[in-house]
This record gives sequence, structure tokens and C-alpha cells, in this order.
Amino acid sequence: MSTILTNKKILVTGGAGFIGSHVVSDLIDRNNKVVVIDNLSSGKREALHPKATFYKTDILDKNMALIFEKERPNIVFHFAAQPLVYRAYVDPALTIETNIMGTVNVLEICKNQRTIESIVMVSSDKAYGKTETLPYKENSPLQGDHPYDVSKSAADLIATTYSKTYDLPIVITRFSNVYGPGDYNLSRIMPKIMESAIKNKELLLRGGGSMLREYTHVRDISAGCIALAQKTGVHKGQAFNFGSNNVFTGIELVGKIQHILGTKIKYTLLHAPHNEIPKQYLDWSKAKEKLPWEPKITFEQGIKETFQWYKNFYTKN
Repeated sequence: MSTILTNKKILVTGGAGFIGSHVVSDLIDRNNKVVVIDNLSSGKREALHPKATFYKTDILDKNMALIFEKERPNIVFHFAAQPLVYRAYVDPALTIETNIMGTVNVLEICKNQRTIESIVMVSSDKAYGKTETLPYKENSPLQGDHPYDVSKSAADLIATTYSKTYDLPIVITRFSNVYGPGDYNLSRIMPKIMESAIKNKELLLRGGGSMLREYTHVRDISAGCIALAQKTGVHKGQAFNFGSNNVFTGIELVGKIQHILGTKIKYTLLHAPHNEIPKQYLDWSKAKEKLPWEPKITFEQGIKETFQWYKNFYTKN
């Protein structure tokens, strides 16, 4: 059974964030009424579509239930989280509380709502943790041990618990690294590379440049989230990977972007971060077969678009 996402009331936690704001815009373009909950700790008010209804609220706030009761959403997308791996290393307690107990609070509230048809729980490839068996498949163990990774593993398992125990209509997404226009978290690798290319500034490349990651454009991720929400009735309780064929080490990533942009990027290699995953990429064949979904934006197209957005951003700032 499929649901067409149009003319629905949709609530998005973390909807002012990088990925969430793209999903909000795409949902509004489909004539949905979208309500956003965000504490703006990493999201930006200016990133939000002007037609979105906005509440500045933390997902740990129990009074968030009043917003759900007032707005009575049909669909919930749960993006809100502490999204930065390095910040999780520095402040594990905040990350664990936000990503785990924030998810519990959202799902407890959803459990008491009668209008909800679908809950899209946003997880991450980090939930899989370290493994020698790559690519990750949806049935791979969730075994994060870095503070960020374990927060994603636990929240992912909690979503499964609420689906199986309380029969909530939950589906789970696990993304690769996401890039594209609108990422204001400037400590991430792609914004840093763009800054280096634009300002001729030295790039500090963590992990000795050898950490292997997969990069998927934000609009492809948004399309995947919406496709999965529409198929919740068919795939309730299941997880889906969303990725691409863009799998590079840090040094390879810089080299490819230099070639695409025709510019030199100066960089210095830093030691590997403590306890971060050295290699990861996803098998997303399930999404291709079952939804069906696959990434549409080429890496060259995505990098050129992203570079132009950051040029405009740094001109204004």
C-alpha cells in the first residue's frame, strides 16, 4: 500500500537543518502543509521555506506534545539530532542525550497520536560501526562504539522497538555522508573543501587523508526519504540504505574536486581522529529494488552546484 505525499499535514523535527530543510521544501512543493520543530542549535531559520510553520523547540522538551496535539500531523520525519561526529567526541553526554532520549521523546509522543500514518526515522551509516565486511547491508549488525556512532545505533534500535512493540508505522533511513547546497555546518569536510577552494585557504584533512567515505547529494537523499514515506505501509519496521557510487578517501575526494573545479586546493594531513570508523560505504540495492529509488545527481554536477552556493555564501558573509 502506497501513500501519495500531497495535501498532507507533515511535521519535520530538525527541519531547519541541512537535510531537513531540503525535505521541507520538497514537501511544500508537493502541496503539503509542513510544520517544523527545531531548536536552531545547528539549523538556520533562513534555511526554512517561507510557507513552513515553525516552532523553536528542543526535542527533549516534553511540552513538544502540545505541538503535536495542536497540529495533528499525518506524517513525521525525525531529523533532529546532534549531527557532528567531532562534537560527539568532545561532548558525548549531550550527543547521547539528544540523539537517544530525544528520539524516545518523539516516539512516545507519536505513540499517543491517532492521526499518524508514517514516521520516517533518520539514522546514519555510522549506526553500523566498524566492520571489515563492506558494503554495509540493512541486516548488518548495528555496533557503533564511538559516542556519535553508538547514539545512532541506539536510536535506530529504539525505532525498531517502537515499531515492533507498539505497532507504530516506522521506517528507518540510513544515509551515507550527505553534501550539497545549504550545509551551514562548516566543520564538515565538504564545506571545508569549498572554503579552501574559494579562499585559497589551507585545508586540514583529518584521518591522514585515508578515511573512506561515500558522498550522496542532499536532493537525492530528500527524494529517498519521501519515496520511503510513501511506502511505509509496505515496509513498516524496515530500514533502507541511501547512498551513491561516490566512494573516496579524503585525498581522492580533494583530487576529484580539484579536477572538477579546475583549481588547486592546498591541504595538510592530520592524524586519524580517535576511534572514528576508518572505512564505510553502503549497499543501497534494496532501495533501488523496493521503492524504487536511486541517486540521480552526478558527482560533477553536485560539486559544481555546491561550489556556486558556497561562493554566494562567502560573498554575503
